[in-house]
Amino acid sequence: MPIARRRIAIPLRARVGRHASTGAQCQNWAEDQQIVIALLNLIPRNEGGAEAGITGRVVGGIASDALCSAILTFQKKYFPAHQTGFIEPTGAAIAKLEELAARPSPTPAAAPAGPWGVFQSKSVSKALREALANDHHLNHVEVVEILRATLQDGRVTQSELADLKMISEKSNTIMPRSKTMLERFVDQAGTMIAKWPFDVSSVQRSYAVGRACDFMRKLGRAQWPNLDRDEVGIGIIIRVAYPGTLDQNQTNLCGPAALVFNVLRDRPGTYAAFACDMYDKGEGVLYRLPIKPKADLRHAAPSSSDIAPVDWLTLASIRNSNDWAIHYDSTGGGFSGMTTPMELAYWFGQAGYTDVREDANFFRHQRDTDNMKEANRLLAAGYHVVLLIGSNMVDGHQTQSSDIRDDHWVVLQSEMKLENGEVRFHIYTWGNGYREVPLSGTLTLGDFLMNYYGYVAAKPY
Repeated sequence: MPIARRRIAIPLRARVGRHASTGAQCQNWAEDQQIVIALLNLIPRNEGGAEAGITGRVVGGIASDALCSAILTFQKKYFPAHQTGFIEPTGAAIAKLEELAARPSPTPAAAPAGPWGVFQSKSVSKALREALANDHHLNHVEVVEILRATLQDGRVTQSELADLKMISEKSNTIMPRSKTMLERFVDQAGTMIAKWPFDVSSVQRSYAVGRACDFMRKLGRAQWPNLDRDEVGIGIIIRVAYPGTLDQNQTNLCGPAALVFNVLRDRPGTYAAFACDMYDKGEGVLYRLPIKPKADLRHAAPSSSDIAPVDWLTLASIRNSNDWAIHYDSTGGGFSGMTTPMELAYWFGQAGYTDVREDANFFRHQRDTDNMKEANRLLAAGYHVVLLIGSNMVDGHQTQSSDIRDDHWVVLQSEMKLENGEVRFHIYTWGNGYREVPLSGTLTLGDFLMNYYGYVAAKPY
């Protein structure tokens, strides 16, 4: 039975913006854009809609070419005398959008021949039909291309994940390698989209996904005999879709994680190319930062409970090939993985960031709020700010540690607010892109300063 489309009944605001490149009228406010995009994406193209074709970043006051074009196409079909490129908060246009979006979805195309159930998405069923067109068998390259087609619109839905899972379970010809690859993607993407957005729609992210898919088409384990190629490739896609999934986990690699998290959100294509080259060639580069880990590290076999293969590949390689004083070659914690403020600042500079600033000291916590205020000022000015704090602050135990091995690099994600003697802010750390500090209870200014050692800041490219 056809599924009814979801009705979106959130009012628009009476604001009009200007298109960034043409100066023409556009839909203003990010929330308004999201509403109009959602409505247009629910409407088939033959009815004047976009049919899930509008993707990309939503920014209040700036409309994408895709959104402006879709609105004009819709207005040309139904309101040719009123082609403004803007949907007003009341009136015939918004009413027509809601009417069309609420209609039942058209019946899906016929499923590919074979032992399949009912497909829930067009993208997966179409890609499968194309893969089976010649010989009715699925080789690994064809399965990778099904995955690539699923990601082509920049999003992943639960329906698409269900269809990919069905292929992995019901195909009579799928290879064990391909089956495992699909299962990993379905599991990781499903876990992710339950908590965070999955977005690979930008040009850089689309390129990164393409590199990862090309990478998974290949055979062999190249320079890393204990890391599975497809597991690394899926890991690249997941981290490109949401950089906060990067996770050093049980290893002492918070310094490299702080760098790579920022590279991921600024230059995901650079990250993907670096990870693929590191696996295939045993060396890579982040802008001007050459990375060539030693053979002992490349042949290590980290436990998946310690760190994901793709994060070991990237983070441990940076630490191992840039050891200034201490050798790093294990997944264990401890002093061997420490990143000094000077090292981290150097990495940011070599990775292409500008105006790098460093004001941190392992051995001296802050005694007043001056450093904290400067970090806030730099964050507000568009810098990426990495804080050196006691890890017990993240865990919610606000006591000072005398062991510098407990010091921890985190990426500041919101202003450090001081209200009524208590400090609150958000950070990236340990696979969470927006972790609240403190997680519970209160963090007094005194406890914060006792566990705060300064920052490294850098301006994005």
